[in-house]
Amino acid sequence: MDAQEFYSNVEYRDDLSFLDLTTKDTNQGPHSYHSYPAKFIPQLAKAMINEFTIPNDYILDSFCGSGTLNVEAFLSNRNSIGTDFNPIAVLISKVKTTPLEPRLFNNFKTELLDDIDTYLTRSQQYYISRGILNGNASVLKKWFPDKSLRELSHILWIIRKKRSGKKYKDLAICAFSSVLKKSSYWLNSSIKSTFDSKKQPDSPFYYFKRQIELMEKTNKDFYNKSKNNKSKTIIFRHNSKHCLANDIPKVDCIITSPPYLVSYDYSDIFKLSTYFLYYQPNYNRFRKEFIGTPLYKSTKKHFNYNAPDQPILNQIDGIEPKRTSTEYYKDMSIYLRNSLDILKEKGHLVMIVGDTRLKGVEIPNAYLITNIATNLGWSLEKVYERKINNKSLPSLRDSKTGKFTNKENENHKEVYKREYILVFQKGR
Repeated sequence: MDAQEFYSNVEYRDDLSFLDLTTKDTNQGPHSYHSYPAKFIPQLAKAMINEFTIPNDYILDSFCGSGTLNVEAFLSNRNSIGTDFNPIAVLISKVKTTPLEPRLFNNFKTELLDDIDTYLTRSQQYYISRGILNGNASVLKKWFPDKSLRELSHILWIIRKKRSGKKYKDLAICAFSSVLKKSSYWLNSSIKSTFDSKKQPDSPFYYFKRQIELMEKTNKDFYNKSKNNKSKTIIFRHNSKHCLANDIPKVDCIITSPPYLVSYDYSDIFKLSTYFLYYQPNYNRFRKEFIGTPLYKSTKKHFNYNAPDQPILNQIDGIEPKRTSTEYYKDMSIYLRNSLDILKEKGHLVMIVGDTRLKGVEIPNAYLITNIATNLGWSLEKVYERKINNKSLPSLRDSKTGKFTNKENENHKEVYKREYILVFQKGR
């Protein structure tokens, strides 16, 4: 099957486009806990859950991001597993899928905010001596005013001193992570780490208090909806390039949205949270583990992908040597092969992917991934097309570099007007 034949058989699904949704509509409930770029909108996640699973099924999201699929699976009485390599994503997903008893939440929040106000804010050196900045003080000092950095260090120190249960402390750390960009010199309108020297951030104490109080209100409603819910949710950190078959039972369905070839650098987007919360002695090595990273330059020869399509890969590699298509599709090939081992017979793999363009070159990503999958033994059952609501997903790229940008960039160009839902079946 060539690309022309593939796209001619795509079925458009207006019911999966959700064009009338606003950003507020896609951030209801625990989905509002923490911002996350290009996330799987809950309405689409719920539609896929209802179409391809039944209550009590086990669903896996191998690139769970902020846990949108896992929240919707829980609310739909499905069990789910979510994995992601990004530790910040794992933290957010765990918090979003854990409803807390409102009275205990309120007690924890009240004591935490009282302690933050009561204890004296110390010098930065005091917090450094207690390991609060994980050896990353020199980097963080560039991103925060001195006063903001001390306030943030104080908040994190108080959270870590608390003897409360881990799920309450995780929620507080999630709230802490969610206010870092607002509290820093990070350009408000930018997804990537862009420094804004003119920005004057408000007090992190103000941002943190407001965030945790909003989370308390949201959690109360989430908890009440979940009182009789017996569904299980498991979230843990895992590199999708590695085998998962020995770590989890076989699942009924995999529903996921992997990173695109021309992807966000997720390690960069969550740089502040990563440096504040985790020790990273070799940050570049950490970044290279992400699928689709722009840092990885392959020194290996092209793998035997599919002879008619190899010129497409060669063309992409030729225009962007730091972002090799060969390495990306090798990683996806490994992932698709491993997925066969963790899915039950006749089970479905549902992948939401998008085509894109890089420096004027069209990248038929849906078609290329489909060919990899079918060569590995997957049966393509259906391909759906959906339009993307640009209010729910950033859709502007720099026409020269291919990187995500905003309307202030004179080279911006709209992309991602549509994406594809690839439905594969095992053992058909």
